[in-house]
Amino acid sequence: MAELNKMNDQELEGVAGGFAAGTWVTVSGLRTGYLALRTNPTYDYANEIRGAESYNGQVLQITGGYTVGSDGRTYVWVYNPRAGMSGWTNAQYLA
Repeated sequence: MAELNKMNDQELEGVAGGFAAGTWVTVSGLRTGYLALRTNPTYDYANEIRGAESYNGQVLQITGGYTVGSDGRTYVWVYNPRAGMSGWTNAQYLA
C-alpha cells in the first residue's frame, strides 16, 4: 500500500476550503447516489462502511485529519451523526 501524505492546513485550504477539526459541513454536489464513509482514504467499493451513507443536505462533522489518497482525491476524517460512525470521505462533496 502506498504511503499517504498528510496535508497541513494551508495546503488543505487550497484544495478543500480549509475545513478545521470540529467544523460541521454539509454534503453537497452529489448528482446521483450517496457519499460513502470509508475505512481507507481511497475510492474502492470494498472499503465502504455499510450503513453510513450520506446524501445531499446531510450534515457531517470534521473530526480528524486530511490526506490525499492513492487515487489523487482529498479525503477527510468525518463523523456521521445519523449513523453514529466515523470514516474517511471525499472532501470534494463537503461545503
